Formats: sequence, C-alpha cells, structure tokens
Amino acid sequence: IDVSLIKFYVANVMQKVIDRALQVHGGLGMTDDTILAFFYRHERAARIYDGADEVHKSVVAKRILSSYEGREVR
Repeated sequence: IDVSLIKFYVANVMQKVIDRALQVHGGLGMTDDTILAFFYRHERAARIYDGADEVHKSVVAKRILSSYEGREVR
C-alpha cells in the first residue's frame, strides 16, 4: 500500500513540477537546450511504468476496504 501511495503521489508531483518549469522557461523549455524537454517526453511514461494511477488507486482502495471487512455497520 505504501509503494502504491508513493508511486501515485510522486508521479503527480513530478508532472506538476515539470509543467511549472515549462511555463517558467517558455518556448526554451521545449527545446533540447534544457533538460526539461527530456523530462517532459518521459514524464508520461514514468506515470505508467509500474502501473497506471488507476491501478495504484485501486490497490489502495482495496486494502483500506479490506481492513473494514467483517465489521458491523451502525
């Protein structure tokens, strides 16, 4: 569960940071004069290397729900 939470969180933070950096650098950020273009190209793939966000959300949800299995609802 921890790995799924970390993978989901880090991938989303990485996407936001790269997006902000591209906004700051403008058109230069999309050229090969900066490392940002490389990060931008590989950011999306990094989000699905170990499974898409939805897979990790599902793992976390199942784990949380299983901890309540068998409990009586009031």
